[in-house]
Amino acid sequence: MKRPAVTELARLGFPLAVAGGAWLVANRHLAPGVDVEAIKRGIAGPTTWPEVILYCVAACACAMFVRMLFGVIAGARAAEQPQAENDGYDETRLAAGIALLICYGYAISAIGFAWATLLFLLAWMVLGGVRRPVAIVLTSAIGTTALLYLFVKVSSMPLDRGKGVFEQATVALYRVLGIY
Repeated sequence: MKRPAVTELARLGFPLAVAGGAWLVANRHLAPGVDVEAIKRGIAGPTTWPEVILYCVAACACAMFVRMLFGVIAGARAAEQPQAENDGYDETRLAAGIALLICYGYAISAIGFAWATLLFLLAWMVLGGVRRPVAIVLTSAIGTTALLYLFVKVSSMPLDRGKGVFEQATVALYRVLGIY
């Protein structure tokens, strides 16, 4: 078996560093000096969602490490594999996706999390190539509703409700959904 190059082994350190950093922040530095247990309602509190995300980041980084390790052991390199001319990569859609994410970030403060998320999911699915209107509408509505329940009802996160008429519409939506 061919010995792996030093650079291949050094690349394995990146996912391990990410996994360790995510785990460390989730365990020690998420809310230093704050008694999170005192402000929890049931099993969820203000740090529940960030902790879950950080643990997921750590798990993904570990999976990435294992995958890269097997690649090094097998001697396979992605750069050596021939790639098709058109592998489905579209820079225009990539740029549109990035612009959509930036607009979503700005829209949250203007129209509120609920409405911005609904519009974002609608646009993201269309951009992603989903063409069935019923699937787009249902997925966006159910996804937004699930996120609202998770963040507002379960985790007690104060999400942005928007400004003016959007704030009133958000409060009305929360009441219809039984969140408020």
